[in-house]
Amino acid sequence: MSKKKKTKKKTTNRPKGWLIAPKQIDAWILKASDQIRHKDYDGAIRTCKKILIYLPKGDKVRAEVLGYMGTSYAMQKKFEESYQIFSEAVQIDKEDAYLWFNHSLSCRYTSRSGESLRSMEKAVLLEGDGDMAKEFTKALAFAQKIAESELATRDEGFTLEELIEQQGYFQEGMRLSALGKWEEAEERFRKTIQMGDCLPQPWSNLGIALQMQERFDEAEDAYKRALEIDPKYKNAKKQLKNLKKQRTHPDIKPKFRISSPFDKMKKPSFTIKEE
Repeated sequence: MSKKKKTKKKTTNRPKGWLIAPKQIDAWILKASDQIRHKDYDGAIRTCKKILIYLPKGDKVRAEVLGYMGTSYAMQKKFEESYQIFSEAVQIDKEDAYLWFNHSLSCRYTSRSGESLRSMEKAVLLEGDGDMAKEFTKALAFAQKIAESELATRDEGFTLEELIEQQGYFQEGMRLSALGKWEEAEERFRKTIQMGDCLPQPWSNLGIALQMQERFDEAEDAYKRALEIDPKYKNAKKQLKNLKKQRTHPDIKPKFRISSPFDKMKKPSFTIKEE
């Protein structure tokens, strides 16, 4: 009886930490790209989530996939989700100008104008005289204008870094409000106000957090302070009416909506790199 030849196991040429062959990853990435071009953003997000299962954290291909995913969320106007995704992507690949550009836009559309400026500066620096240099430079000028207008409403000497910190507290308060974590949201809105009491939104959102904790007198004071800053601020006026109803009927929880100034925007200008 002849001995069977021992055959060597075929090895796949996979990058370190990958759980699937590169050929399959490439096929899925192409699919996600096509889905975005055909405006199938939900499909693109599902494809990207599938890809991410097989890629290790820290891999630059992962950053590329996150870029497609962040763009898909942005095109659906889910800007907070887009911001979180692009924030992860730029930490993995800090040399990709397109990721920084899109991260800047996601910051802009979530009222993080300070962070938006910093990210757009990085995008312009990395792009140099590349194909998108002109568009990136134009976007930088716009980001600069927005950040400067925000700083102009603060006290003299208020820095861009402080603006980034303050806006971060505000957005964290918004996120916690969406989760119904009212005490934590209250703390973030109070930090926002402590850094610079110049806008009605933090006071109105603080009022909602207090109202949801049934601290009605404090909530009323917060809404009134919002209207002192901006007598035409509709959200505070509406919440004062809701507060009056809740005081009469304490078992009825008030309705409120966390809104974005970009809800009515027709088409965001996020971009993906053409290979």
